[in-house]
Parts: sequence; C-alpha cells; structure tokens
Amino acid sequence: MLAFEGAQGFGAQTKGGRGGEVVKVTNLDDSGVGSLRWALEDLDQKRIVVFEVGGQIDLKDQIQINGDVTVAGQTAPGGITVTGGRLRVVESEVIIRGLNVRPGDAADGSKPDDRDGIAVGKRGSTVENVVIDSNSISWSVDELASTWGAPKNVTFSNNIMAEALQSSIHPKGDHSMGLLIGDGSSNVSVVGNLLASNEHRNATIKDDAKQIEFVNNVVHNYGPNGLRLNEGSTANVVSNIYQAGPDSAGREAIRLESPQASTAYYLSGNEAEVAGSATSKVKNDYVFTPRTTEVMGTDELLEHVLSTAGARAQGLNAIDARIIDYVRNGKGKIIDSPDEVGGYLDGGLRRGPRDSDDDGIPDSYESLIGSDPNRADAQADADKDGYANIEDYINGLIDGFDTKPGTGGDKAGDTGGAPAARAPAQSAPAAEAAPATGSTAKVAPGRVVEAETLQLSGGLSADTLNAASGNGVVRARSDAMQRAEMDFDGASGRYDLTVNYFDENDGVSRLAVQVNGRTVAEWDWDQDLGSFKANNDTRTSKVIEGLELAKGDTVTLLGTRDGKEPLRIDTLEFAQSTGGSDAAAKAPAAPAAPEKAAPAAPATALHLEAEDFDLSGFVAESLKNASGGTAIRRDGRGEHSAETDFEGEAGLYDIVVNYFDENDGASRLAVELNGEALDAWIWDADLGDRLANNNTLTRHVIEDVRLQKGDRLSLSGEDDGGEPLRIDSFDFLPNDLLAA
Repeated sequence: MLAFEGAQGFGAQTKGGRGGEVVKVTNLDDSGVGSLRWALEDLDQKRIVVFEVGGQIDLKDQIQINGDVTVAGQTAPGGITVTGGRLRVVESEVIIRGLNVRPGDAADGSKPDDRDGIAVGKRGSTVENVVIDSNSISWSVDELASTWGAPKNVTFSNNIMAEALQSSIHPKGDHSMGLLIGDGSSNVSVVGNLLASNEHRNATIKDDAKQIEFVNNVVHNYGPNGLRLNEGSTANVVSNIYQAGPDSAGREAIRLESPQASTAYYLSGNEAEVAGSATSKVKNDYVFTPRTTEVMGTDELLEHVLSTAGARAQGLNAIDARIIDYVRNGKGKIIDSPDEVGGYLDGGLRRGPRDSDDDGIPDSYESLIGSDPNRADAQADADKDGYANIEDYINGLIDGFDTKPGTGGDKAGDTGGAPAARAPAQSAPAAEAAPATGSTAKVAPGRVVEAETLQLSGGLSADTLNAASGNGVVRARSDAMQRAEMDFDGASGRYDLTVNYFDENDGVSRLAVQVNGRTVAEWDWDQDLGSFKANNDTRTSKVIEGLELAKGDTVTLLGTRDGKEPLRIDTLEFAQSTGGSDAAAKAPAAPAAPEKAAPAAPATALHLEAEDFDLSGFVAESLKNASGGTAIRRDGRGEHSAETDFEGEAGLYDIVVNYFDENDGASRLAVELNGEALDAWIWDADLGDRLANNNTLTRHVIEDVRLQKGDRLSLSGEDDGGEPLRIDSFDFLPNDLLAA
C-alpha cells in the first residue's frame, strides 16, 4: 500500500504513522507538551501529527525524529515554518509533508554546522522507509537536505530546495549546499524537485551510494557544481533540466567522477551537458530496475515542477512564489542571508478550524470525506479505500479529495486554501466569481466563438497557447469560481454546443454550462490523455446535444481550477442539431415558475454582488480583481452590517462567499440567516500577497442551507491590521450542482 496516492520511488511503500494515535501540535514553542519537538522527539509510539496552529516555530536545537510517524504540515492553518535548526530522521517509517523548513542565520538556534534543513539517517541502526514530499526547504547553513549513515528506501519528491546560504555562519566558511546523498546510502529516489540557487551539491551522490534515482528534477542557477556522481555509485539519471543562471560557472552540469569497477550510470533525456572521468561508465540501459516509472519529458517538465513543487497546500507563499518567478525568468542569486531577499514572513500564531470530536479532522472536512464530526472516527475508513479517514483528510489537502465519498468517485483538486478560510471548498467547484454584464461575444449558426472574446470574471483571463484555436485560451488565475458569459445572437432553434478545452494530466478541474441560469451540463476534467502539458494531445471536447436556444439567451460557463490544471478553455462551437432533443440538456429561454413545494435542490443558481447589499458601516470600493470591478470593505470602527433579502427559488443551497484574504491581518466574518447564526470564520490563509488581487481572491462555502424567498441574510465582522474585510460577491448554488 502506498504512503499516499501518487507516492513514487523507493520510499513509496512507507507506512509512517498509519494506524497510530493522532497527535496535535497546539503551540509554537520550542519544547514542551503540544510542541513540534514533543510530537516528533519526545513521543516514540506510532502517530500521525497534525497542526492545530500555524505560524513560525523557532528551534533552539535540532529535532531528532523518532520513527513510525506521519507529519502533516499541510494541516497547519496558513502553513507552518520551522527555523533555527534541522529536522533529523533517526528512525524508520517516517513521512514528512507540507512543511516550510528555513533554518536561517539568527543568533539563536542550533550550532551552525547542524543547521541543515531535513536530514535522513543515523542514531542507532539503519534508517529505512522515509518519504520527504511537498516541502519547502531553504536558507540552510549546511545542506538543505541529505542522507547520511547509509539509510535505504528513501524518496525526496516534489520539494523546493533553494537558496542555501553561502557566506554565512558555517565554521568552514562558504557552504551553500543543496542535496547530499551520503556514502553507502541505497535505494534513494529524488523525483520532481526544484533545486534553485545553491552553490554546490545540486545534487552530490557520494561514494558507494547504490541504486540512486534522479528523475524529473529542475535545477536552476546551480553555481559551479550541478549533479556530481562519485566513486562506486550507481544511478539512473533521467529527464532532468539544468538551467544555468547568474551564478553558474560555465562548467558541465552533470559530472561523473572516479571510474571504479563498481561504478555504473544510465543517463537519458536530460537537458544538461555531461563530463568527467567516469563517462565510460555510462550504460545503454538502466543499471538497476527503476522504482520511479512515471517519467515526464523535459518539454513539459519545467511547468509541471514549477506548478507542483513545495509546501503549497495552503497556497503558494511569497518566498516560494519569488523563487519560482526567478526560475521562470532566468534570475535569482546565491545569497548569504535571508535578509537579502526580504527575510521571513509574518510568523504569528494562527488558530485552526473547529474540530468538535477532537479526532484531528476539522468539522468542515468531515462531511467531505464521509466521516462524522461528532464521533472520533479518524481511524475508520468511510470510503473503504484502505486509507483511514485521517489519511484521506491530510493527503487530500495536497493530492485532492474524492468528490463522492464511499463511491470511489473522481478526485477534485485541492484549491490550496487554509482550512479555516476555505473549507470545505476543496471538495468541488464551490464558488463562483461575479457575472459580468454587457457581453460582446456574438454567435451565428455553425460559428465558433473564441473563449477569450467572452465576458470574463473571477480571475479568468486570456492567455496565449500555440495549440489553441487562434493561439489563445482563457485560464483561471485565482481559486474563486470562474465565470465566462455571452449572449446568444443566432436564430432560435435547437443546437449542439461543443466546448473545446485542455484536459492535462496534472489536476481535475470542473466546468458547468448554464443557459439562462439553469445548468445543462457539468463534468470533471479527468481524462488520461497522456500529458501534463496543454498541447494537441490534451485538447479535447464536450458536446452538449439538443439545446433549445433563442436570440438573447445567456450562456454561462462556471468552473473551478485544480491548482495544477488551470481550467484552459479554447472555443465554443454552435451547430444546428441534427439529432433528437436531449431532454437533460434542454433549457428554456426563461426559468420556469417555481413549484409550490420547495424542491430539495432548485434548478437556478443566483449571484449577488456584495455592493448591492444594504450597507451600514461598509463602503463600496473600486477593485480591479473583484467581479464587476467593485467590492465592499469596513469603513471605520463603528457599527456595521451588510444585509439583503433572498430572491431566488425556495430550496437547498450551498452559499459561496467570495472575498479577499490578504496576508496583512486575520479578519473575521459572521453570517446570519433571519437573525440566527449561520457560520463564522477567520480569514487567515497564507495566499502569498498583502494586496487584494487574484492571488488573494478566495472563497468559503456554507453548505446545505435551506432558503426561501424573503429570507434575510446579514453580514458582520471585524477587520484586522491592514485587512479591511473586503467582500466581493455571493453565489447561491443549487445543492446538487456541488454534489455531482
């Protein structure tokens, strides 16, 4: 059984803390009960570590991690950052995911030559079965990551390893080191990582390290030394990209040294020059049976790694966003101190969402995975997939959740928001941005409409793409629900509507099509078309047959991206239908009159701009990234409210709040229905920006709310710091639209 779905390499079968106690980190202290050190070093039983708090943990010394543990840094609200010392795995069966490890050069902390990022190996016996996945590691005084003491069955995957400090506080002087695979290590896989702006060890495979896989990594600005393989080592080096940068010294990126008899290498598909005294040891085929079998070509590798590597379950933070931007633009530098690049982010304490049964799974996620918020059932298996509920939760934050618990349904990619701010938006296309008015797109029978000519909102914008019609598409730029709209301008009649789009293999986006507010089709983008790139292989279509359309009808596309698949839409094609009517797709020109008895799920979605509420103590402000170009915010410190009467059909809805969660405060919003509390949450996601823009436009979903015409919806809350409680819009989505 895999450590988690998608686990790769020699460490893929690691159990970690599976089946053990759920342990909560409840403070940011260096030590003591509830601290990270207590959870990893003091405890020694089988355990799964989740975070009730987010922020920055400043270590006074390294943490030595006892075995049989899964560390779920992705559960920390707004993310967790560890500074001052390294994390050292000293026993077997360890999974570490979702951490920011940035030791730094502060006076406090462990001794300088112990300030690695994450190290695997040593203490007593051989350490084996370890996965280090989806972490962001930077600003170490020695290696960012390493194996030492001959560990085996280890995977480093999907990590960012960047900006190891050069002329810092190491007693040996300059010491900017990336990744070291130490002497005698065996069965080590290094897969899908980004290494950037490290002077040496990008990576170094030491003497007699056996069966080392170095696959699908991107290495940027590698200084004078890229990948170095030493005496007696064996390695498969496949499909990696080495990008020289401002600090690269012009040497070959891959150097093979010391041609001993036991040395053997297989190199294939790398974008890198190769040299060294052991080039004669390069073989024509794999020198051992590979454990990483999903190999991506370099034509699509760069974008994939830049879109997936790092601790990004809570959203890409500003440090990693800057590093990735440097890679995209051929910039970056080897640094001596974090202060050269802006230093640490705000590390203040952030609290997580409610967990009524104290089982480690927040209430807002329990229904998503099929568990019970009022019963401690973390070790049960609601969907019968072999993974416990707690594993479905922690892994879903990174790998995506099952949209149909218990049925083996399709995955919906995690939107990347902090649990307190976005739960349970990860489960489905849970929010939409506001509609735009005055659509300019026109259509005639048999005509093709370019998606970039539609009226766009919610972060949807035009982008160039050679494989697209007219070399252009639209794609999502935020995690709010995306909206594209047009008025049908053809003759009345029955049409087949074809939506052409790109369904890459690195996420599961979702799209719904509506006519006059009624959903006529919705589907997950989950085909296996064999590529992670938007190209001719992944361009595909969805045909909606037998639509009854009249001139002036509004055709709307509503969708959500998976962070790895940005909802690329190419064209809409309208053709006169030659077949019979598709009853499921047929849509009238105007909504039918509501039934006397409220249906369980009404057919029509409703969108409201926040500025159209009755405002007191809130003001409307122009904001480019808001739907309709306007949002509301708190004005002053007095009494405030925003209220509206619901005017839609009676029925069961999911209410979506679209808002801006900037990184300069932790506001709070409360929602009431007819004077009764409905929901409240803290805005404390780390979305990587202090400005109100597409990066910080996010959503919160209030599920299963029964509404009828005339119900009064009221908003109140508290702004905080530089975050003035900016609210964009509300969407009332029929409950079955999200549940499909």
